[in-house]
Amino acid sequence: MEMIFLRLPRAHIYEFICMFLLASYAAWAQAPSATGQISGVVKDATEALIPGAQVILTNPQTKTTATASTDAQGAYSFNSLAPGTYLVSAGAKGFQAAQSPEQKLDSGQTVKYDFTLPLQGIAQSVTVSAGTVENAYRVDNVAPGGPLGSTPILDLPYSINVISRQLIDDTQSRNFKEAAKYLPLVSFQEMQGPEVLRPETRGMQGSNMQNDMKDGMGIAVTTPSALEEYEQIEVVQGASSSLYGPANPSGMFNFITKRPTDEFLGEIELDYEGNSVGTIHTDFGGRLGKKKKFGYRSNLVLADGQGYVSNSQLRRQLVAIAADYRVTSHTTIEGNYSYYNLYQHGYPGWFAYSPTTTPVDVPGSKSILIPLQAPNPTLPGYGQSFSGVDLKSQIGEARLKHDFSARWHFVAGALNQIADRNINTAVNQFVDNNGDYKSYLANAFSSLAPRFEVTSNLGYLEGRVNTGSVIHDIVIGSNGYRFGSYSPVNGPAKTALCTYQGVCEANIANPLSDIIPPGGIFSYAYTAPGTGIYESSIIHQQGVNFDDEMTLSPRWILRVGVNQDWTWISAFADKASTGYNRVAAAGGYDSQGVSPSASLAFKPAQNQTIYATFVQSLQAPDVAAANSGSLVIINASSALPPYRSKQGEIGYKLRLRRINFTTDVFRLERPFANYVAGIVNPVCGSQSGTANCEAYQITGNQLNYGAEAMLSGRIFERLMLTGGLTALNPKLTDTGIAATNNKDFVGIPDWHSNILAEYQVPRLTGLFFNTDWQHVGRRPVDDINSEYTPQFNTFDFGIRYTTRIADRVTNFRITVNNATNVFYWSTLGPGSITGQSTGSYLAHLGDPRLITASIRYDL
Repeated sequence: MEMIFLRLPRAHIYEFICMFLLASYAAWAQAPSATGQISGVVKDATEALIPGAQVILTNPQTKTTATASTDAQGAYSFNSLAPGTYLVSAGAKGFQAAQSPEQKLDSGQTVKYDFTLPLQGIAQSVTVSAGTVENAYRVDNVAPGGPLGSTPILDLPYSINVISRQLIDDTQSRNFKEAAKYLPLVSFQEMQGPEVLRPETRGMQGSNMQNDMKDGMGIAVTTPSALEEYEQIEVVQGASSSLYGPANPSGMFNFITKRPTDEFLGEIELDYEGNSVGTIHTDFGGRLGKKKKFGYRSNLVLADGQGYVSNSQLRRQLVAIAADYRVTSHTTIEGNYSYYNLYQHGYPGWFAYSPTTTPVDVPGSKSILIPLQAPNPTLPGYGQSFSGVDLKSQIGEARLKHDFSARWHFVAGALNQIADRNINTAVNQFVDNNGDYKSYLANAFSSLAPRFEVTSNLGYLEGRVNTGSVIHDIVIGSNGYRFGSYSPVNGPAKTALCTYQGVCEANIANPLSDIIPPGGIFSYAYTAPGTGIYESSIIHQQGVNFDDEMTLSPRWILRVGVNQDWTWISAFADKASTGYNRVAAAGGYDSQGVSPSASLAFKPAQNQTIYATFVQSLQAPDVAAANSGSLVIINASSALPPYRSKQGEIGYKLRLRRINFTTDVFRLERPFANYVAGIVNPVCGSQSGTANCEAYQITGNQLNYGAEAMLSGRIFERLMLTGGLTALNPKLTDTGIAATNNKDFVGIPDWHSNILAEYQVPRLTGLFFNTDWQHVGRRPVDDINSEYTPQFNTFDFGIRYTTRIADRVTNFRITVNNATNVFYWSTLGPGSITGQSTGSYLAHLGDPRLITASIRYDL
């Protein structure tokens, strides 16, 4: 790992070291200093002691928390407590959580409180109660019913991070892009605007849907999502095919929906952002009937107004309904439905540029790059008031959960998504290195899928068996999907927006706007059957996985897993004469393969885990482009063999009374595909051996070394911090092109960090100040690393105040994001997920200074 640190500035090395020192100091700062004590034991209904149960101590006045785990005798203890009133709650795998009444503690007193936990399985809903106390943004478990089972994150031999509901609320995040910066181990690549993006980890970009799930079932992610619908977002870093099936080694992102609450929950929130965008959000939940068998949860959002650009419009509409029915104490049926419409016009479009893969000093080469300093995104003209996105996503899902016993649980589910993407964003194509560009509408500029349809499924059986002294936590399951992508029958012509006196050009320093193209604005919403859309490709994927976590002793855990998958793709071409009828086309393929993993973990103490994991991860391959003009591709429209990524990582996890700390180092490698010119092959005919004869083939690897660290919790009684950093060394190796070999991958910084801190004001209960600092290192703009964008820093400041109005909890929040109004490129990237781009590269502008304010009233 020396390579990572040697290439980083010294200040960055110090920051990385400080993360370790801060975790160590926090542990020391929480050492006992003697006053009162609360202790007890945790048992089950048979009076058997429960080791490893999680116990949480809460001060209801300050809403601060502390966490402990029971020892081998089921005992817990909280020492050096100040006099006051406390609540204690306890929970353990396979049992229902329980909470004590208020415990009054005097100076020097010891209070005893024991718990008896009833059995609970996966059929019990994971609920959120009104008035939940602050957890310092820490989440200790992923949602049940997936390949990770119900093992606490602390004991899992993977790097896993969670964006919690509280973090989403306190930062007033409305979409994944806004929330992602609080997990600097996570990034994204914007595609057709700020809400059409592909999440990524460890410098690897995700695909349209292979890397994303909703409640454990696959969804298309390059459609909008409203975070008001979700309880948390779970992220498994890096290669994860051994758990979830073939996917890019860019991590797995699981969006967990809000579930019905055991007690009545009612919240109304009013927000303000941008120039005049107003939002109303209601969140209601509870249970009905004498035995409370029927549960419900609804989230409704309506937002509309002008964004940060003059004459722009942002409109958001969300209807999200969740329900469940407890058939018996062991069986629950769940259902979800959501409809989300995002209408966003007038915001900056994306910028396209065309660098070469040869050094710029080669005669005849022309490398067109972006200006290294990004322009002011609030200026009209980088987008047009009549252009943007009108995106709709409808998702319905159903699940059955059943407990066979306290040890064995089953879940099965199905999901259907229809995503309509009417994308007419402005595309600004640079034509030289002086900032001159032409503008197009996105639908006329490139082939953007106007619709996705997804049907996905899951089924998992989870349980525990003993073989002698070895405990096996086993997960056996299957998941898969059908992903249909649509294309236009007859796409619109590539017509430029003539922005000035008939000349279809502008300059980045002097953008011109609102010149409607003579031919009008194309919209898929108004196409006739003969000029409509058809299903042009279908990807089927289904797999079976097996995971066995073997507890060999209290200190040693061995985990092995394997996923056997089958993938097949069908491609279709449209018969223009028959409208929607389609015919088979080249480009289909069938493949299957195994993705294995093996991990070994050592626990020096109950609250610590040291692990090493090796994974081989299968990934669906790329497909060569079709022949175009005089260019002949030998394997046109044919799929390459499936890619196999290899990842090794070593990590350390620590959970203290008030903080969680994780860190890891990793090596991640995957194949790299490229178009190789000058091939001698009879398929090319007279072009054989010339620059117009190409073969699409694997020529090398993308090799990423990295180190990550994340810390969340209360460093002091009144200071809460969540932050982390990623140091990355992303390289292209053996590319087959001397100019690109051993160069950094486009758009990936070697350093990314973010620290969010919140301070509670003394003697003013409920008043909190927060600040956030994000740092992004320099990034290469092309494959030959001819230029790097400068590093940048953004700072956010906020205040929140919690009080009671009419005896109801009320929260006020004001946040200033990007307070110093830094202009920066949000994302840079080639036009394809893997390999070098043969066409345009894409660059998107980051948000300017934005002020958001909200008031939330609990009914």
